Amino acid sequence: NCQSRLKYLLESWIPKDLSKQSNIYLITDKILNSTNATIFNSFRNVIETNCPATHGGFDLCCKTAHEFDTYYNLAKTNSNLEWMCRFDDDQYVNVDNLYKYLSQMNSSKPYYLGRVSYGHRLSVPEHNRTYIFATYGGGVCYSHTLLKQLRPHVHVDVLPKNCAKLKRPDDVYMGVLIELILNVTLTEENDLLHSHLDVLDGSFRNYTLNDLTRMITFGFSWDRYTLDWLPIIHQLIELTKQDQYEAANRLWLFLRNYEKEHPQNLTDKYDLTCTSYKRLRNKTLLLNNETTTQNSNKST
Repeated sequence: NCQSRLKYLLESWIPKDLSKQSNIYLITDKILNSTNATIFNSFRNVIETNCPATHGGFDLCCKTAHEFDTYYNLAKTNSNLEWMCRFDDDQYVNVDNLYKYLSQMNSSKPYYLGRVSYGHRLSVPEHNRTYIFATYGGGVCYSHTLLKQLRPHVHVDVLPKNCAKLKRPDDVYMGVLIELILNVTLTEENDLLHSHLDVLDGSFRNYTLNDLTRMITFGFSWDRYTLDWLPIIHQLIELTKQDQYEAANRLWLFLRNYEKEHPQNLTDKYDLTCTSYKRLRNKTLLLNNETTTQNSNKST
């Protein structure tokens, strides 16, 4: 549904050189005959899960289970794997900053690293304790020690069913599982990890170039900063690495302030990068049109 997002990743943080993608795995539902297979040929490691291709809770948890399954399969032949980090396809990841950050953390401890979605703790009926969770939209990392503890709970035959039973999406269910069952607390990195949920006035419209260069992830969304910005911000960050900080800073301030003064008109717009959103919007418009027609007939 969202394969057009992949080109933005290849234009930014994911290297086009396949030899530099050895530790990057693209997890998707399935590649149909009608799918543009060319874009998938740009990725060295593509995992087809055959999970249902919707944004429903069971389907998301199905893909999440396959993410863990991929890690456990890799760990069979590579005992040196210290972390598994997962990111959405509408995110920018500063890989250098990610590696630098993880090098300062002790993976022999059960670490659950991420960004909190809500400013309050949540509860579930089955437990008398509350929990918080790391939004998958900001990127999440699990240490190998925590991954060992998670293994019996995240099997492809277990995780999706338990998600559906609890009626929670994948990232929320992981918070329940890790804090309430495994008794591991989330290590919050709200300043370094950012998601598509960030409000523009509290994020891109106020970020300095220093902010862009020190953070690990940014989230993009059609109703905030669209994915077109992703390769632009990547190039700005790359300029700073080439001792072109002043030029990058001037360009960023111009772009940032121009967007503030000329915000896009997003009325009746939708996410153009996903065909599923287009179908949903067309269905909604059709239903609204039918409702309007019926109301008009009643009035007549």
